[in-house]
Amino acid sequence: MATLYVASTETFVGKSALCIGLLRRMQRDGFSVGYMKPLSVSVAHTPDSVLDEDAAFIRETLGLNATLDQIAPVLITPSVVESILRGQTIAYTRTLRDAYLAVSRNKDIVVLEGTNTWSEGALVDLTADQVTDLLQAPGLLVTRYGTTLNVDTILSVQRYVGDRLLGVLINQIEEPQFDFVQSRVAPFLESRGIPVFGMLPHDPLLAGVTVDELLEHIGGQLIGQRVWCTRTVESLMIGAMGADASLSFFRRRANKAVITGGDRSDLQLAALETNTSALVLTGNFRPSPQVIDRAEERQVPIILVPDDTLVTVDRAERLFGRVRFHKANKLQRFAELLDEYFNFDRLYEAVGLPR
Repeated sequence: MATLYVASTETFVGKSALCIGLLRRMQRDGFSVGYMKPLSVSVAHTPDSVLDEDAAFIRETLGLNATLDQIAPVLITPSVVESILRGQTIAYTRTLRDAYLAVSRNKDIVVLEGTNTWSEGALVDLTADQVTDLLQAPGLLVTRYGTTLNVDTILSVQRYVGDRLLGVLINQIEEPQFDFVQSRVAPFLESRGIPVFGMLPHDPLLAGVTVDELLEHIGGQLIGQRVWCTRTVESLMIGAMGADASLSFFRRRANKAVITGGDRSDLQLAALETNTSALVLTGNFRPSPQVIDRAEERQVPIILVPDDTLVTVDRAERLFGRVRFHKANKLQRFAELLDEYFNFDRLYEAVGLPR
């Protein structure tokens, strides 16, 4: 039986999406799979229980037979932290080991979803390196690529865990950088003994959110029909320039949300002449009738918020930083990217799965 620990050194790099993508492909290839999230630091409270939403979603999506308590056995809540700081000792390593034995029974492979950073879990002795040591699990590091500084991060992980690092997936590579990563970065990492199992390009669909999600996150008043809010927002643009330059500026991106002052009717009308998914108007200014009429013609929802433009942009960007993967179209697109850019045969050989 094989075990694989999917690790990262920062949040929102696609770790959960990679876990479900790997597991679905492994199922398709005929393997019996198990999944665990050994340590959960972000938990949701329901009237009846406390749970990890991502773990629950993956369990349901894949039809796994293990219980949720076995899949996500250690939930770190504020009350747990307080108890530990007061000196209470809790045997979480035994809880994790027992859950792992239950999940892995009669399985070909178990995929473990790691924490967001290497330091998370230190309070309960379940950091990434402690978990991989406890369960003898090699690690697949998933990281986004922004600059060559990401190479430093990968090399630091290798230095820290040594042979326990199985390899790396480089995710969210912007198009202008893809050739460089493919021709320079990946060969360099291979030369340093770090297999590169895949390089995934940045994909607007995976990075985007719906207008509904944007509205829920930033709040405000909706002008327009709710059915228009199913449109996808792939990027944000700030309208703060002169009217003459606005049209060419807004034409640079499609499927965008334009955030601008509610008193800037000139910019609002210019944005509506381009491929815009939503207008976000700040300062609690109601748009002019001309803007409302044009938005209705284009079926573009308008969101009125009381905050200023800078605060609104900051809040919206946080939403884009934690895009969820609980949507069928996103899961399908990520699976397609893995099929095209990820070397499953090489991974199977590395973890000891027969083809």
